[in-house]
Amino acid sequence: MERETQKRNVSEFNADAKENGGYRYTTNAPYSSVVANARMTDATVAAIPEGTSTVIDIGCGDGTYTHDLKSRLPGIAFTGFDPAAEAIGIAKRKFPGIEYVMGDLLDASTFPDRKFDVGVIRGVIHHLPDAALGIRNSARLADRIVLIEPNGNNPILKWLERNSRYHIEHEEQSFDDRQLSAWCREAGLAVIRLDYIGFIPMFFPALPARLIHFLQPLLERIGPLKKYLGAQIVIVCGKPAG
Repeated sequence: MERETQKRNVSEFNADAKENGGYRYTTNAPYSSVVANARMTDATVAAIPEGTSTVIDIGCGDGTYTHDLKSRLPGIAFTGFDPAAEAIGIAKRKFPGIEYVMGDLLDASTFPDRKFDVGVIRGVIHHLPDAALGIRNSARLADRIVLIEPNGNNPILKWLERNSRYHIEHEEQSFDDRQLSAWCREAGLAVIRLDYIGFIPMFFPALPARLIHFLQPLLERIGPLKKYLGAQIVIVCGKPAG
């Protein structure tokens, strides 16, 4: 039985994993999803400092992106953590050599009994019924957090959340940078870096996605444009010095 802390979207993710052998945006992913996720992986790798030994991927899903990170950073021990049993089962079968643990970010009793150098929370917080608690509990797992979330400043994304069947089924609700930063500070973390990345939605026609991808490095240099039309917010935060 699912805990009351979970939304019904955990069952949606389990259904996705069972039906597709993984999540919709990782198995037979369209071009837009491939390049959007590659940009998030690049940003994650850039935010993990040298000397890191252990990383926990909080909300690892079917393990695809944990595996991508491990491939890029082979010297680091990765642990994947997720409440969706079907997804964790797929991750264990597809990506041996990485530890995968089933658990609920809102229930600390299910956490691994250790702390990690870095916690990655990629596209997770907007799925939680208590986003602030999710960030507080993430800070219990690692002193440095890499938080990547859909850009709640983006009016197009807000429209999709109200009208897209996928967004509605998965109960997606994005947050702006001020709210996410405030929750990080409430968790006892200092914001080290904040940025906005990518301009390509996950499920988007290939032709315009290719054009946007070509222009993306230029678009990401325009501050107001990426703040309000960028696809993702990246916040790196950690325990304050001293």
